[in-house]
Parts: sequence; structure tokens; C-alpha cells
Amino acid sequence: MEISKVVYKLMEDEMMRLLLSDVTDLTYIYDTNGNILFVNKIFEKFTGQRPEEFYGKPFISLFNEEDQKKVTDAYTKTLNGVSTQYELCFKNTGVLCEYKNFPLRNEKGQIIGITGIARDITARKQFEEGLRVLNESLEKRVVEHTAELVEVNEELMEEINNRMRQEEEFKQSIKKLQKSLSGIVQTLALAIESKDSYAIGHQKRVARLARCIAEEMGLSKDRIEGVSIAAILHDIGNISVPTELLNKSDRLSEDEVNIIKTHPRVGYDILSEMEFPHPIAQIVLQHHERVDGSGYPLGLSGKDILLEAKILGVADVIDAMLSPHPYRPALGLDKALDEVSRNRGILYDFNVVYACLVVFNEKGFKYNDWSRTNLRIFEDVLLSV
Repeated sequence: MEISKVVYKLMEDEMMRLLLSDVTDLTYIYDTNGNILFVNKIFEKFTGQRPEEFYGKPFISLFNEEDQKKVTDAYTKTLNGVSTQYELCFKNTGVLCEYKNFPLRNEKGQIIGITGIARDITARKQFEEGLRVLNESLEKRVVEHTAELVEVNEELMEEINNRMRQEEEFKQSIKKLQKSLSGIVQTLALAIESKDSYAIGHQKRVARLARCIAEEMGLSKDRIEGVSIAAILHDIGNISVPTELLNKSDRLSEDEVNIIKTHPRVGYDILSEMEFPHPIAQIVLQHHERVDGSGYPLGLSGKDILLEAKILGVADVIDAMLSPHPYRPALGLDKALDEVSRNRGILYDFNVVYACLVVFNEKGFKYNDWSRTNLRIFEDVLLSV
């Protein structure tokens, strides 16, 4: 059957499949005998029937007998080349839909069936009916109780004005909350630096590098902002780590290392209580996870780790190696880049490392150049929270 070839061709196109299957409206294809060839998954919600049970069956069986002539007439007109539109309920569910039928043609322009869209207008009709009843009631009251109607209108206007005032107050409250949250983020960032001498400038540098890597990878503006904010706060969990451990010049014991390893979980616990427009808490929780599952605190691997956390992890490692610590001097850029290069696809995400290398080797990233422009970027990130 020629229409079957057309349907199969549509199904081979993944984008068309998504279009037909994931929309909230019902999409359908009928052959020239009125049999159902395809419906998307919303069919079951609209009709109460499983799609596969109706393939090859007449579509008119979905409607009440008294409505079948109406739907058949529209179908016939469509087969004659005329697009049609009508409203009808499915018999099993009572869902009222607005249908639009279009001729389905082959490459020669011959009509080989119809395709269409059905939109659930039950709620709209109920709303329209409610408006109709309300209008009739209002008209009656205008005739019978003009004075009362005036009073009601005045009360209504007062209610509208009150709601407008409340809406404006709500908007102002949101702005105040955003400003407060921005202040909290800045305070938390400063709290980290005040406790750990190594952390001074670390968060800003990591945020700058992570942002550049995210931009090189083509992430959306929203996700880039999320990476930047998470980078600024990624070590917030160190608040719970004793200061003497953060600044210890001797080699840490296993127990001391385990204490420091708690900081991603502590950071998550702190940040999960705040409302961010990005998954900041999850990114912070995962920034020490590694692709091969050897990281902490959850031992996640591969696709289970957020891309933003993978970016933050690479930027954090680079800065850690380039920065002096109480127990060792800075290791230098060559060693830092060699570390992520040797372990890309093992510890670090391959694509993230590739973008990092491009940022340094091809884009001329100057790691220690924390200019006023970059400082403004840092402040803008905080204000975008």
C-alpha cells in the first residue's frame, strides 16, 4: 500500500518520529479506507485505548454512532482535497477535541490518505461555557439590578487593583530575595577564603577557567552561569574542615584525608537548602568524582556525572597543581596540562580536557591574568543568582 511506504519513510526520520510522538496534541494518519495507520502516544490518554490495538481499524469506531456521519463527511471532504475542521468527543472518555484534517499526498501529488491533529479543548469549552453562563447572569443583573451591578463592578475593580498591588509587591519581594541570595553567595565565598589561606583567589581562578572551558564546549549561557556559580562555591564544604588540616604542612594521615574528603557532601548539604536556578548543589557534590569511578564521595562514573561537574573537576585540578600548598610548591602549567592530558578518558572527561587544552594552547588563556574585566565577570555571576 502506497501510504504505508509514506508512513515508514516518516518513521525512519527520527525528528519526525519525535514530532509525532511527543507533542501534547493527538496526531494521526488514516488510509483511504478510513483505517488507522498511525497515532502518537497521547492517543491512549484521549481515547482510553492502546494505540497498537487500533492500527488497521476504522477510525469512526472511536466515536458515538450519532457523531459518525459528521466525522465521515469531514473525512470524505479531506480525501477530495479540502482541509477540514470540526469538534467531537471520543465515545469512551468524553474528551472533546478540535480536529484538523489535511490531505496526505505522495510525491506525484496524489492523495493517499489523510493526516491530522486533534487538540483537547474540553477545558476550554468548559471555560467558555462558564463565561457564557456568567455573561447571561451579568446581563440579567444589568437589566434587573443596575445599581447592584455598578456596586459589583466597583468591588471587582477594587479586587483587580488589590491583586495588581500584590503582584507588584511580590515582584519586589523576589528582587529582594535575589539580592539577599547574591549577598549570601558572596559571604559564603569570602568565608571559604578566610578559613583557608590556599583558597584565596582559588575560587575565582577556577570559576574563570571553568567558564572558558564551558564556553569552548558550546554550552548554553544558562549552563555556563551554573558552572561559574558552582565553581565560586565548590569548596564551601571546607567550612566544616578544621583549619589546621587545611593549612597543615606535613603529610596528612588517612583519617585526615577522609575528613577533607567530606567537603563535597557538606557543601551539597549547605547549598541544597538554597533555591538556585541551576543544579549548583549537585555540581558541587560531584566535582571530585572521576570518569572511571575512582572519585568521591559517591564513586560515580561516566554519564552519571554532570557535565558541569566534569568541567569544574578539570579546572579545580589545574588550579590545585598551579597553586602552592603548605606541603609543596606550585607544580607549573606544563605538569598540570600533562596530568589532565594523560588521564583524559580515564579520570577526566575526554571532551572537557580537549576543550581545556584548546583554551590554553590555541586561545592563549593567561592563567594568572585576573584583570578587572574578569573581576566584573565574577561579580556578574553572583548577581545572576
